[in-house]
Amino acid sequence: MSAGDAGQDAHFDLSPDFSFMMWNPVESLFSEALKPFIIPLAGSLVGGIMMQMSSVSTVGKLVLYFGAQSFMNIYMGWVMRTSVTVPAGTELDNGTVLEVNLTGCPAGFALTAMQQVISFIVFCCLFAAVYPTPYRYMPKRLNSAFEVFAVIVFGCVFALNIALNNFSLGYISIAV
Repeated sequence: MSAGDAGQDAHFDLSPDFSFMMWNPVESLFSEALKPFIIPLAGSLVGGIMMQMSSVSTVGKLVLYFGAQSFMNIYMGWVMRTSVTVPAGTELDNGTVLEVNLTGCPAGFALTAMQQVISFIVFCCLFAAVYPTPYRYMPKRLNSAFEVFAVIVFGCVFALNIALNNFSLGYISIAV
């Protein structure tokens, strides 16, 4: 190779590890498991900040809701993809032995029930924590049978929505 050719091909011998490209803050601060949660956490943080400003409070609630929902969907997708359902080495009925772990959690409705119970426990803890403070939460009293009916229907529809979302996460990959 002549001296002129060496200069032309020199960039093929360089490693990107020794350039400014190696100083990627997202790469260095977050592991591969945390990267999908960056946008939902940022949305939750921005929404929480926006809710403190009266001029954009309503939009802030939507941004916070988006962040929380995105976080929960990505988390549930991760749980359903990483759970080992049948370990490697298991002998099947037809005599074959699994060489790799079978992963996935085909239990969208059971997972939803677990989410609802955990959410209720967290709500009760929060309710108890703020009860003695000036920020006490007092639910609105339901005054008619229609209001009770509407709350029950809304609760059932909301739980069904979450259940169907979780059920679909078993079939759709939302990995980032």
